[in-house]
Amino acid sequence: MCKDRTNITNCKESPLKNGSDSLKKKAKVKIISHNFTRKLSEKNPDSKLMKAYMDAHVCSNVYTVQGGKAHSHYCHRAFCPICQRIQTAQNVKKFLPVMKYLASEGREFYFVTLTLQNCVTDDARVLRDFMRRCNRMWADGIRTKHKFRSLGISGVIKKECTYHVVKKDLFSFHYHFHIIVDSLEAAKYVVAQWKKLHGSTVADARFQKYKKIEDFENAAIEVFKYASKASVSKSKGRDGKKKIQINYKALDMIYTAMHGMQRMSSFGQFRTMIGDEALNDFRDEDLVLNIEGLNVEDGCYTWYMSVKDKVADWYNMETGEALCCYKVTRKDELLQDIYLDEDIFPNSG
Repeated sequence: MCKDRTNITNCKESPLKNGSDSLKKKAKVKIISHNFTRKLSEKNPDSKLMKAYMDAHVCSNVYTVQGGKAHSHYCHRAFCPICQRIQTAQNVKKFLPVMKYLASEGREFYFVTLTLQNCVTDDARVLRDFMRRCNRMWADGIRTKHKFRSLGISGVIKKECTYHVVKKDLFSFHYHFHIIVDSLEAAKYVVAQWKKLHGSTVADARFQKYKKIEDFENAAIEVFKYASKASVSKSKGRDGKKKIQINYKALDMIYTAMHGMQRMSSFGQFRTMIGDEALNDFRDEDLVLNIEGLNVEDGCYTWYMSVKDKVADWYNMETGEALCCYKVTRKDELLQDIYLDEDIFPNSG
């Protein structure tokens, strides 16, 4: 549908400003988001989050172009792949300078993982109560303790939940914490206190661990990425090939249980210099793109996709002009197959 030949030439040959690459990356994620949120709503028609799923489905559906600038509106939903990607990138950008500054002051960073016994349930309310108890254990048993404060710990904590299918409509949820702290003493204290709080019968000591951070950027990406994984297992399909499975009911339970819950929290210097609000949300006005190199007309560009027809872009509905001339790849087709595939459950007997 790229009817403007100048636009096509620009897409293929001209060195573009950063807005072009950003739009193409967003188009790739938009394909995933479009399919993912559609299936979330289809598979969970009675979900309390139905409006949120619909909001996410139309996230950044329209780009307004004016004077070489492009901007859109975002849903700001924690499960939205588009907003997750934006939040992760912005958090890493905010976090790294503080991390490097503290490192220059002699601080050494450690990545801490705290796990819990899985919660096996078919009820989002039970899962939410379980998560709240775990959050209180962290807050009351570690975060607010005198020892924690006396160590002057700086860092950040992320709450994450994954799952696996036990049988149809019954799931085992793995709620856990990823933490970055700025000293070995802090890492040892957090792990030791967690083991003391839970005991080996509740949280296996083998999985309460810490390791020194050598690569700041990779550590930041790890701690700031998704709070729940969409794809959790691989199994053989009818054709004998391994396939990734997504269970949208399990994800709906996680999203419902974590709804309104602060997923990221900071302490020490990170709280002072960044703050929790900035870690959990972003501003649309900070995401205006410079697209002068794309040579597109001013106007509104609306998302349209048909992956099987190799079409996925924002189009000016008056002229038919594509915004970034994104080329659908084989990987996009494979990802669409994954996200639109029907759930497969293990035998219940």
